[in-house]
Amino acid sequence: MLIYDIHSHLGKTSSGDENSPEDLVNDLKAYGISKVGISSLSGISTRAQNDLVHRAMEAFPGVIKGYAFINPKAPDAIDEVNRCLGDYGMDGVKFHSWKHGYYPDNTPALNDIFAEIRKYGVHVQTHVGTAPFSTPYTWAEYARKFPDINFLFTHIGYYEFGLSAIEVVKDLKNVWVETSGQMDVDVLLKAIDVLGPERVCFGTDWPYKPVNIEVEKFYELKVPEEKLEYIFHKNAEYLWSHSSRCL
Repeated sequence: MLIYDIHSHLGKTSSGDENSPEDLVNDLKAYGISKVGISSLSGISTRAQNDLVHRAMEAFPGVIKGYAFINPKAPDAIDEVNRCLGDYGMDGVKFHSWKHGYYPDNTPALNDIFAEIRKYGVHVQTHVGTAPFSTPYTWAEYARKFPDINFLFTHIGYYEFGLSAIEVVKDLKNVWVETSGQMDVDVLLKAIDVLGPERVCFGTDWPYKPVNIEVEKFYELKVPEEKLEYIFHKNAEYLWSHSSRCL
């Protein structure tokens, strides 16, 4: 079965560990993962981080998909959106309100940024599950405000907001959830049951999570193969190639 990782990273980790595109591709390949979408969370310059991702895309065309890492507090945020999505042809946008230290519901610049992103028809990933900056409730408001943008809530809300994240997004048809780091069996099974396998995406959060565990947990849960097809690759294919205007 094809396996695509919709959520991973590249660049030096916060603990100082180095990694490379070759490390990423080889580690994932060992577990049958043949495509991956990445952003870079390393350093203080989003421009440099996005350049790193673009170089990885060029080194592994068709294998590495790139996401623009955008800080809405930066004065050049919209310019960076256009540079990454227009010039570099990246496949999505990543927001991490915990890393960048802002409350999404108190960051009005996001409205103009989303309006710009909408022109490109790519999906938006948000880190969800770390209070107080990254709750599912505040990001869900943007999904309601921009129904023609597809959103991916990573970690299914993590440890704090797993069940809450599912409840918040169940009626938001432009929101998918991603599974890395989510080890609560009840949350994983409920996401598949309530949202349907068509709105649950596989990711590893490499290099921060063990790839083998992220893959094997679905087999331990005995998720039927017809559902795994959506989780492991069909949903990633869709989000990499469609905006919600195509729904």
